[in-house]
Amino acid sequence: MRIDVHPDDDVAGLVRGTQGESVVLVILPGRDALAQAVALAAIGPLAIERAPDRINAVVSGEGAEPGAVDAAVAFLDAAPSTTGQVLTVGA
Repeated sequence: MRIDVHPDDDVAGLVRGTQGESVVLVILPGRDALAQAVALAAIGPLAIERAPDRINAVVSGEGAEPGAVDAAVAFLDAAPSTTGQVLTVGA
């Protein structure tokens, strides 16, 4: 399941409020550096908390092509043994 995470969204709250075997967060641009670091640092612990479900993230950088983001989401969603990972797409 893909969840688009906007700059003011609470990553942990979104993950904890979602059900599904595979959750891929798409972290959209616009967070300041500290908020971005906090969001990215949360992915691994959230993956442990939600095991055996899988939690992964794609960081959509400035200028990221939508097709590239979609491909990264599809890859993580289809990878049955991958959890707690973050892929960055774009600059």
